Amino acid sequence: MVISGRAGVGKTRLADECLEWASAGGHPTERVAGSLATAMLPLGAVAGLLAGGFGRLGPHGDIDPAALFDETRRALRDRHEGRRVVTVADDVSQLDAASLTLIQHLAAQGTVFLVATVRTGESVPDLVTDMLRGGGLERIDLADLSRAQLETLLHLALGGPTGASAARQFWDITAGNPLYVRELVLGALESGALVERSGVWQLEGRLSSTDRLLDLVEQRIGGLSPAARSVVERLALCQPLELSYVEELAPSDVLGSLERAGLITISDAQVRLAHPLHGEVVRGAMPKLRVRKILLEEAERLEAASPASGPAPLQIAVWRLDAGGRPDPAMLVRGAQLARYAHDFRVVRRLVEAVPLSERDPVAALLLGEALYELGEFQASEEVLAAGQELPASEQVALRLSVTRSKNANWGLCRPQDALAVNARAKAVIKAPALVDELAADEAAILMFSGYPGQSLAVLDRIAGDDLRTRVVRAIVGAAALAVTGRTAEAVSTAEVGYAEHAALGDELAIAHPATHVVNQVFALTEAGRLAEAEQLARAGADVVASLRIPIAQIWFAANLGRVATLQGRMATARRYFAEASGLAEANHFAGPRRMALSGLALAHAMLGDARAAAEVLREREAVPEFGFLGPEQQLADAWTAVSSRQPVLAAELLRDAASQAASTMHLVGESWLLHDLVRACRQDTSARLSELAAACDSPLVAARARHAAAARTGNARELAGAADDFEALGAMLLAAEAAVGAAEAWSRAGERRAASAALRRSQALAKVCEGATTPALFHAAAHEPLSGRERDVAMLAAEGMSSKDIADRLHLSVRTVDNHLQRAYSKLGVTSRADLARTLGTSS
Repeated sequence: MVISGRAGVGKTRLADECLEWASAGGHPTERVAGSLATAMLPLGAVAGLLAGGFGRLGPHGDIDPAALFDETRRALRDRHEGRRVVTVADDVSQLDAASLTLIQHLAAQGTVFLVATVRTGESVPDLVTDMLRGGGLERIDLADLSRAQLETLLHLALGGPTGASAARQFWDITAGNPLYVRELVLGALESGALVERSGVWQLEGRLSSTDRLLDLVEQRIGGLSPAARSVVERLALCQPLELSYVEELAPSDVLGSLERAGLITISDAQVRLAHPLHGEVVRGAMPKLRVRKILLEEAERLEAASPASGPAPLQIAVWRLDAGGRPDPAMLVRGAQLARYAHDFRVVRRLVEAVPLSERDPVAALLLGEALYELGEFQASEEVLAAGQELPASEQVALRLSVTRSKNANWGLCRPQDALAVNARAKAVIKAPALVDELAADEAAILMFSGYPGQSLAVLDRIAGDDLRTRVVRAIVGAAALAVTGRTAEAVSTAEVGYAEHAALGDELAIAHPATHVVNQVFALTEAGRLAEAEQLARAGADVVASLRIPIAQIWFAANLGRVATLQGRMATARRYFAEASGLAEANHFAGPRRMALSGLALAHAMLGDARAAAEVLREREAVPEFGFLGPEQQLADAWTAVSSRQPVLAAELLRDAASQAASTMHLVGESWLLHDLVRACRQDTSARLSELAAACDSPLVAARARHAAAARTGNARELAGAADDFEALGAMLLAAEAAVGAAEAWSRAGERRAASAALRRSQALAKVCEGATTPALFHAAAHEPLSGRERDVAMLAAEGMSSKDIADRLHLSVRTVDNHLQRAYSKLGVTSRADLARTLGTSS
């Protein structure tokens, strides 16, 4: 067989694995490798096959090929008792003609089984072509890894998942080439750019090439002619370039050779390097004066050919800066605006900071302040924006400075009162109706994301204008506020329309990325219980923002994927996404979103039964400032940590307090979650309020929670089974499993053994997809009869080795009551001691 593929895809590795496999199976093996050195010596590469030396010499002292080949064939047959020799011929295109002829002869005679490798772009020897035509050779084409394969490889190699942004960067730079991936991972680990946070690998620095990788790429381009090298260098610095222009730089045969070698691609009349990594290596190896010369040449060419109003100023400004020049401040600010429209805030910052401080106007301050916010430098952003507000500016620029500064205060510095004060000062000076409306939307955003969705909606309702930008910014906050207050269908629609209108609005300063509407749509779908739709949309959105490297959007997509997974009952998946969100937030200094992510992470640990890990995350959260967005929901982490620590009384108190807070701030869907968890974790009746919430909200998830709570209160087996159906239809498998357990217990109490067994089997099947979730409602062990909630609490604590007195103190019961509950649990479980109880329940005593 022949293995074909580009350099680095694993041809040699696959061939050598075949060789090892053959050797392990008892087959004789040989290996030959082509190279520039062996190509100069006839038969030098196959010396190992020439068991008898070079055979008899001809009449003139030369080698007799026919005799040599025949003698080699017989020697191999005798040495290996007639068994074929599995022979790897690596880089077969580099073998000399005599070696190729010998291998072909031995293969044709059945003496060797050939495994050859050929690099894409190199000429294929006649040996390979002839054998392919004759059907004696099987061809295997190795391609680079797909995105999914690359992420799997990273997970296996690193021993844990890789964050979406890190995985995307590896993909963008390596295009799935396994060898390049390996070297970049090693370089990133060595440099400290690739770090593990809460079990998820994140890139927090620039990817570094290893010396081996530099050598490998240089081998690909080291033999280029001066004309070809010049083209590659110019592309490495300034790609893409117009085909017509490149044809002026180099003859067509040079371009043809580069294309055949797989070094450049030509598409839509533009020329690019075929592999991103080649550009990195070429740039790193170029002398600085050569870099400067090319960049200035290209800047001058583009400046002469392009209008000042087009996209060229960004490229010109960057090239002149890279060349060490001092571009005109107006060009730098114009280039920064173009970079901002592309959401490349790193370039925005670089360009504006190159403008002398004395020459920065309010627009420059706005651009730099927003870029610093997006890059997580909140105090610096506050200083720049505050200084910008001291400069004379139009009402429009003054408004945008204000809304950016308030966003930085609320989201970055976690100071919502400061954000409201900034907004109030702007109201005193801004009078244009459309701008006043946007200020109102900004106030609503501060209220919504500091924990007051009800007040936020009241402010939004006062906005009367219909300006397009106002509608877009209103949709950003409105969709989220509608979702948490139970108007989920309206929230989904608002997010969809907001995204479309944002696209129609075009490029604007001081406004969130259009992906924010997608985040809101995911959030609204989740609150509605449309979990599969939410997950699909979130995955697509996460991929987009990872490619753009927008930190806050990446954090929100990861956190929303964690929320979706939590509601689906996939707790290990939820733990992975919350860990990613937490790591991204920490790396980019977003304390508020990090607090939310840590709450989700602790919740996931607790629901997986790891009380210690959950408590550690909560201790970590203590060092993070309070953050009001979904504040009541964040307390689920505290309550479930208490549940997993066998403190049901504390858990119930925490859930009740959080539900009360949710009710007072209009977090209606969150209130339903908290009250339903009181049913699940503490077996407390909250059905009346949940029924009210189901009537006030349009969310099927809230309705399912209410149905389950009502059925649990009455012990109605059919209604509990119906609630399990509702949850399963929504994709909430853990809740469905718990409802099915309740149905099994109710059937059992009614003496319906067959129905109880069926419900229990259903629960077990549903629980299997919940990735190890451990909740009180799933506890049924091997009981012949279901344990009551209190019997279950006592049994679990006793199984952990607690004395009856300690259990009584923990549960606020008398010792006698504890012992009575314990004896009933023993009877139902068929055990006689705490040790038996521990073994039965799978805990340590």
